[in-house]
Amino acid sequence: MRSTQLIVDLKKIRNNITKIKEYLGPDVVMMPIIKSFGYGTNLNCYPEILNEFKYVGVAYLDEAIELRKNGYKNNILILYPLSKEEFNLSKKYDFILNGSNIFNLIDKNDKVKVHIEIETGMGRTGLQLDSIDDYIISLKKNKSVLVDGIFTHLSTNSDRDFSLNQIKLFEKAIKKFNDNGIYPKNIHICSSGGIKYYKDYLYNMVRIGLLLYGYYPNDSLKEDIKLEPSMILKTNISFLKTIEKGETVGYNKNFIAKRKTIVATIPFGFGDGLLTLETGQPYVIIGFYKAKIIGICMDNMMLDVTDIPDIKLGQEVLIWDNDKLTIEQIGTWCNDICNYEVMSSISQRVPRVLKR
Repeated sequence: MRSTQLIVDLKKIRNNITKIKEYLGPDVVMMPIIKSFGYGTNLNCYPEILNEFKYVGVAYLDEAIELRKNGYKNNILILYPLSKEEFNLSKKYDFILNGSNIFNLIDKNDKVKVHIEIETGMGRTGLQLDSIDDYIISLKKNKSVLVDGIFTHLSTNSDRDFSLNQIKLFEKAIKKFNDNGIYPKNIHICSSGGIKYYKDYLYNMVRIGLLLYGYYPNDSLKEDIKLEPSMILKTNISFLKTIEKGETVGYNKNFIAKRKTIVATIPFGFGDGLLTLETGQPYVIIGFYKAKIIGICMDNMMLDVTDIPDIKLGQEVLIWDNDKLTIEQIGTWCNDICNYEVMSSISQRVPRVLKR
């Protein structure tokens, strides 16, 4: 295995799940969202945790198939609409599908369970309100489509009026279905970012992604749910050398030495993730010291370690540790991307090591 490793602490994830459930209360079903390799953790490969949940959500068909093959036994909701080819493949499995375009996919003898997505302001893949009447007519004609749920997605936490209007539109859609004798069992609008701001609108299901792993979508939840960050990204120094004043490091002479400089190379580059880490003044942690990043290639980073005492080949380097250097700080160096973007950007060529 490479010395570069993403350490994933399953015990911390379990503890986070317990705390989130306590916050949500007993009447709200928590549906983990295990897309993009479980936000980079590869939690999708370890059903020992996920089988505790009645529902799990994924983005795409291939994620659902992998999750099933890895041993998850309960309900899998595919959040985004399928193509006809994907739909035909999905028949081999017992999945719940996004119902927005289902009548363009099904044949006469198909049996399918759906969650109907409603468009309320995200502008993505939901059923528009003025299409609901026709959709209901199709539902009544085609008894092979079972409506297991209905959902929408809040697009912002910063504009409360906009979000409340989304909720209003969503409830109009629910009423339309109810008035026609259609009562979806599961109703969900909130993801991790909404459960604090819109606690009165949790309905009976929420979609939880980022919080599972101990990271917050915003600061508002930090006092309500005490989570533990579950991912550490580390590597080791693979090469040491000394360069003279005026010598260069990296593509396009990214760094020009202003003094005699000790340069450490680590085996983590933009092929492993964090594509724009060269913005700002990025550093990594070696012991108690910050080591400035002075060059990035596809497979390596080069560090200025001149001022770090007793530097050694093979010494551990923390790319983030959630203490001296956080994922959020990394995000500020990557064009101010969000923490979940940092997490999911880590390439699958970086080994995941699980702590149980």
